[in-house]
Amino acid sequence: MPEIVVNINDQDYAIVCDPGEENHLKQLSSRIDFKVRELTKRFGKIGETRLMVMASLLIADEIHDLNQKLSSNLTKIEELQTSISSKEKILDQQQMESQKYIETNNEKLTDLLSKLSQAS
Repeated sequence: MPEIVVNINDQDYAIVCDPGEENHLKQLSSRIDFKVRELTKRFGKIGETRLMVMASLLIADEIHDLNQKLSSNLTKIEELQTSISSKEKILDQQQMESQKYIETNNEKLTDLLSKLSQAS
């Protein structure tokens, strides 16, 4: 398993990961580093552990908000799919009724034409 070194708030951390995940972990660590540095600017040096906990809580809160939005959007998608399905059934029924109407009137016209041609 590959081992990478990530730097968060000027502190190096050796991380073991699955092959191919190195760049992804580096991107994640950069995000954490950004959050920790934001907190350091706001609150000063308040201790590495406290900074990591606060950064973790902020990121967890972002994830929570995104999960709520995702859930809400999935619900909207399901509602739209149900609505589309219902409207498709209505359209199918209307198309069948229109086809039946056309066929019935075609039969009536054919009968009338037949009667007219026999009368002449």
